[in-house]
Amino acid sequence: MAEFYAVGSGDTAGTDLGDKSFYGFRLNPQTGHLNVEVINDGVSIVSMPDPSVIRADDYRQFVWTTDTLGFSFDANGHLLLTIY
Repeated sequence: MAEFYAVGSGDTAGTDLGDKSFYGFRLNPQTGHLNVEVINDGVSIVSMPDPSVIRADDYRQFVWTTDTLGFSFDANGHLLLTIY
């Protein structure tokens, strides 16, 4: 399994993801609606996209982190990320 990078530190997060929250970004191509899914309950399944089969409902980007991430939009419509 590939190593993942920790948000905010630039260090690798390793391959043990059990203590981290998953943030997955899905984009609805019909509406342009961006949905950020947070999975950290230890029960829900994270379904990773298959790079050889592109599906409309796949995560476009994703990250695992021990930090809490906050998202908002500025006056120009740009997505802002705050790391707590």
